[in-house]
Amino acid sequence: MSGQKSTAQVWTADSQVLAGIANPQTAITIAIDTAYVLGTGGGNISTGVYMFDNRLSNDSSGEGTLELRTHCNIGDYLGFEVVPIDPNAGDTVSITGFQISQGSVFGSDGYPMQVGAAGNYWVGLARNASSQTTYQIQVKVTSGGLRPSTRFIQWDPYIGTN
Repeated sequence: MSGQKSTAQVWTADSQVLAGIANPQTAITIAIDTAYVLGTGGGNISTGVYMFDNRLSNDSSGEGTLELRTHCNIGDYLGFEVVPIDPNAGDTVSITGFQISQGSVFGSDGYPMQVGAAGNYWVGLARNASSQTTYQIQVKVTSGGLRPSTRFIQWDPYIGTN
């Protein structure tokens, strides 16, 4: 057993893992209309979220909607970045978690992990073949200004492998 690396050792020492985190093969950007979302009660949302990925050539679909169907390759690192549509508003957005409801593209890792303190960037590894993994992503939206307000939202996009 002495030859096995702990999770902490892998994340700090494995150059392939570090490269995957820094430059994931599959990049997913989530743009949030913070003005709209902050005007809602939060919870399950059906508008105000726009998802894009760099896998259109892999048959991804649903670009620009919150029902993005990302098709990545087994072994791909998937980077999830959340941004406010209007960066000048002073609002902030951060991913607070993932929950897998069907499928297992992430395998034993379970779901993506947060990278950095801000919470706006998470990375996962597509370990398993999966025609469709349904996952719920949870995001915290906070307004800028003197009296910030916060909403927690979630929705259910999809990931599949080629």
